[in-house]
Amino acid sequence: MDRLILIGGALLLAACTKDPEVAVCGLQAASEPVLLEGRKEVALSVGAKLMPSDRIEAQGFALLECFGGALKVLDDEKVLVGDLKESKIEATTIPRFVLKDGKPVKATLLPPSMLPRYSDNRFTPASALSVGNDPTSADYFKAFFTPNGIENMASAPREDGPVKLPPPSQRVKVSRIHAGPLGQGGPRLEVEDEVVFAETDELATAALAEGHTYELGRTVRLVLPDGAEAVLLRDGAEIELEGPMDLRLP
Repeated sequence: MDRLILIGGALLLAACTKDPEVAVCGLQAASEPVLLEGRKEVALSVGAKLMPSDRIEAQGFALLECFGGALKVLDDEKVLVGDLKESKIEATTIPRFVLKDGKPVKATLLPPSMLPRYSDNRFTPASALSVGNDPTSADYFKAFFTPNGIENMASAPREDGPVKLPPPSQRVKVSRIHAGPLGQGGPRLEVEDEVVFAETDELATAALAEGHTYELGRTVRLVLPDGAEAVLLRDGAEIELEGPMDLRLP
């Protein structure tokens, strides 16, 4: 009898054991903090992997890149990642284009797996959310989520990193999605409506708000949600762009 009880207990334990969660999406870019809800709210880093059980709040625009190929744009809203249809399907949800001869042309190839582009390091430093005379969360995200944001800050966030950084040419390149400057020069983008998400060849991303013109620097990808409108100024020509569009630049 004791043996039967032990066997039954083992079977019950095995039935109750859940498989570990697997990341289904990543935070590709954001214009404002994206908070992970739980015992206490913490801010997610751009480039963070997202689990199905993650309940997140985007305080502005945010772009999620799901590992089946779908993209999801959030606009000041709360979602459970696992409830998003984009986290469950293997398909593209925003049409893909390539810029050819000065015009966007539809692309037919499916994107490769996006999972290796994202990191298990999911959270921003605690000092980024400090109060008083230190930088606030708004200062932090303005610095790291917008082009040339660090240069435009009166003082950069401190405490969690080295005070003096080597020049950019000597820094180790980040191999995963991260918030950062797009670089100087190159084509320009005038965002006329909504928001445009930009990504460079070094996987730095930024959310570009309407009403401004931006230097695209090393940008190789632009994502325009449905309703977004922009004008790409390139080689002396104006190219009108209208979402939904996932555009690759040469």
